[in-house]
Amino acid sequence: MEDFVTRFDNYSIQFNKTLEFACGGDWDQLDQEERELAALWKLLVDTYNGGFLQFFCNWGYPGYWYAMCGLQKIGDRDLLDRLHKTYTEVFDKFKEDPRLKAYWDIPEYLTEEDTALLDQTDNYFWDEAGEAMAKRAYEFYHDELKKEPRKDGEEQL
Repeated sequence: MEDFVTRFDNYSIQFNKTLEFACGGDWDQLDQEERELAALWKLLVDTYNGGFLQFFCNWGYPGYWYAMCGLQKIGDRDLLDRLHKTYTEVFDKFKEDPRLKAYWDIPEYLTEEDTALLDQTDNYFWDEAGEAMAKRAYEFYHDELKKEPRKDGEEQL
């Protein structure tokens, strides 16, 4: 079996590098597919490293939104639904919370129920969904769309 996690990581990291280094972290300087690829890379590496909480607290709603757009585009409905449910039940309630100064303040206010749902989501991702997402994303963006990373200094199309 091919290792699509590594294959997608090696491919999509280039779009993240464009976001971080060429665009200074400004999502608006990327086209929609570049945003999705950068966000899916962040979802993959952060969720494998520290879970969905790490992904969300590192990249916030914009990262979450673009990852969800990518999951919808590649047809990964199960992961899309699971992450949306987790977002809705765990993170959405903090949108207007005056106690928060940064996304990384959220863990301080999580309930046992929040933590249990995050654990379930992480286990689902680690056990089956992460690899399946990487395969679908690679096949869609690389093989089907033939999306290539920008060359240094290349402008958004």
